[in-house]
Amino acid sequence: MRSDMNDLTIGLGARKARAMRRGDRLKIAEAFSLRDLPLFANIDDETLSTLALEAKVESCEAGVTIFRQGDPIVSIVVVLSGFVKLMRIAPGGDETLIAIRANGETIVEPVMGPDETYGVSAETVGPTTIVKVPAARFARLAKESAALGAAVEQDAKNRIAGLVAEIESLKSQNADLRLANFILSLCPPGEEQCRFRLPYDKRLIAALLGVKQETLSRAFAKLREHGVRTETRDILVESVSRLVAQCEHLGRAMRPPERTGRLTRDNAA
Repeated sequence: MRSDMNDLTIGLGARKARAMRRGDRLKIAEAFSLRDLPLFANIDDETLSTLALEAKVESCEAGVTIFRQGDPIVSIVVVLSGFVKLMRIAPGGDETLIAIRANGETIVEPVMGPDETYGVSAETVGPTTIVKVPAARFARLAKESAALGAAVEQDAKNRIAGLVAEIESLKSQNADLRLANFILSLCPPGEEQCRFRLPYDKRLIAALLGVKQETLSRAFAKLREHGVRTETRDILVESVSRLVAQCEHLGRAMRPPERTGRLTRDNAA
């Protein structure tokens, strides 16, 4: 009987926790305005009102597929809260993590023409709230509104810049530096010591940083020497400035030595 009661209590607790999460996401949805999103921050009121007429807010649990690679693009999707992972699916079924989108970020490039398809699959990572705007309406308004057209162009430039930075990181930084920079990016601004929870599990972090899970574990172990403590997904950074110094040290260590003087025939030989 006691076991049954414990199971019932656990069940009620889990349902209550889910209800609280849904409640939090509903509050976000109720207070939501398209103007809050970077893509629409500088759009004229008339265009924004037209977009808002068909904008739809959806609250999703973890593991929900928003769209699949190859599906026709029917919506422009923006993350309000939570995380969405973007994946390429190989013909054999293997998945490659492309990116993780978070608060205020568009999941894919805004569609500008008919018959376009999603180049990736999108799936929620934990409880997530998104907003969808019909793609056809969006494409028409982007052509009619100079402000929206400029916002779409800037969003594309920002995304390309982000991809270039990511490629540079993968090619020029080792796992230790990539992880240290990732942890540093999660530290609240202005705090010298901080404690936080990783936004998603270490398996996903390893895929995001382009390393194996064993390599990530070793990189976490090395960070302990520099005041970064981990317990499952909980992180304690004892000194942000110390972590910054370690990033700078690792960055200098990765740079090739500078060449001095001209390359002579003897040197070339």
